Amino acid sequence: MADRALIIVAHGSRKNSSNEEVKALGEKVKSIQDKHYTLVMTSFLEFVTPSLEESILSCIDKGVSEIVILPYFLASGNHVTRDIPEVVQKIQASHPQVKITLKEHLGSASGMVKLLSDMAAVQTKNSKTQ
Repeated sequence: MADRALIIVAHGSRKNSSNEEVKALGEKVKSIQDKHYTLVMTSFLEFVTPSLEESILSCIDKGVSEIVILPYFLASGNHVTRDIPEVVQKIQASHPQVKITLKEHLGSASGMVKLLSDMAAVQTKNSKTQ
């Protein structure tokens, strides 16, 4: 396996438990993707560290030759369309020896409609009500 890293980048929150949810998700992805990536990390754009830039540079410092960035965002707002690509372009320009791939944001995934539909499906038992 080549030295590849996956960075899941999320918004970040003032609420620590929200950030911990993202980190826990990253750990679950890591356990599934450990054959494909030598590193799986989470990073954040606001309120908490590590930042996306810090995570990318950490991967480069560890000798990773390929980095995949997965934006954990539902919609293509400014962070998805502007902020994340700017960080990636800036670092790619100064580290051309590293391949950095920016994936589409989570909300654009083809399975999203089915996921939402499945979650909204009326169930007869074991449904949570609020």
